[in-house]
Amino acid sequence: MRLARYLGGGIVEIGDEPAPLCPPGGLLVRTEACGLCSGELMDWYLDRKVPHVLGHEVAGIVVESEDDRFPVGARVFPHHHAPCGTCPDCLAGRTVHCRQWKSTRLNPGGMAERFAVAAENLADTWVAGDLRAIDAALIEPLACVEKSLRKAAVHPHDRVAVIGLGVMGLMHLLCLRARLAVPEAQSVGFDLLDTRRDWATRLGLSASAPGPVTGAFDVVVVCPGSAAALRSALELAAPEARVVLFAPLPPSSPVSLDFEALYFREVQLLPSYSCGPADTEAAIGSLRRGILRAEDVVSDFIELDRLPDAYGAMKRGEILKAMVVFP
Repeated sequence: MRLARYLGGGIVEIGDEPAPLCPPGGLLVRTEACGLCSGELMDWYLDRKVPHVLGHEVAGIVVESEDDRFPVGARVFPHHHAPCGTCPDCLAGRTVHCRQWKSTRLNPGGMAERFAVAAENLADTWVAGDLRAIDAALIEPLACVEKSLRKAAVHPHDRVAVIGLGVMGLMHLLCLRARLAVPEAQSVGFDLLDTRRDWATRLGLSASAPGPVTGAFDVVVVCPGSAAALRSALELAAPEARVVLFAPLPPSSPVSLDFEALYFREVQLLPSYSCGPADTEAAIGSLRRGILRAEDVVSDFIELDRLPDAYGAMKRGEILKAMVVFP
């Protein structure tokens, strides 16, 4: 079977290897669609894993099953990590810190013509036959957004800023449109690029270039993993604001913070890493209600052979998001 492998330094190649076998108690899936995650563009993060088969934003059709909940022919979304549900972290709702969650994965990855889903991953695998494959492939990134907004405890009358109008920033604003009382007046996205602001505007979202606005927002979501974005977020934050750190900064990028100001203004910093089964379920519900369609955030639906070029274009900001659609 053919697949996309990350080799390090931003290099992706299309290769071949034998298809995996159906694991005991698990599934073998024929891939229908797989999105390229913005997190997979971070060299400093992925270079630790080389060689690495890309892809975890994935949906496909079950071709072999050892679990009656997921029959052959069903369209499924499997999360690439799944918790045990019984450890202290799971019982406390900290599913991404569960030891099983950290150890599970798809074999070999979603950017392959076939992939295997271990029995452990079925704790966060869902039948999604009522969704298009290209929409079901967005369940995982949308679940990360659901967790982000849950951690921010967004109230219908909050004023919300989203920094960065890449695909994840757009997803935040689309979800906020369904949560806020007057979304067009209460939420705004900020981005340096005209093309991204224009894309948001075409979706009916409020978008602006970074400017002199200060202390105006109850919630600020920081999508880029950069010190400059974090500084902008703190400038936008009102007293008692919740600032969500949606992406990590590289380990070689320490940030100086004015902790005196943070303390007296009571600004909260809330890291939001990945998602768990409850967030997955919320994302599926949002997709079923039509809050998001793949065309809202995917600029390039491509074949697998085009992925190396699309990877570079997405990394350079020339395209918004690539999704591989398999025949």
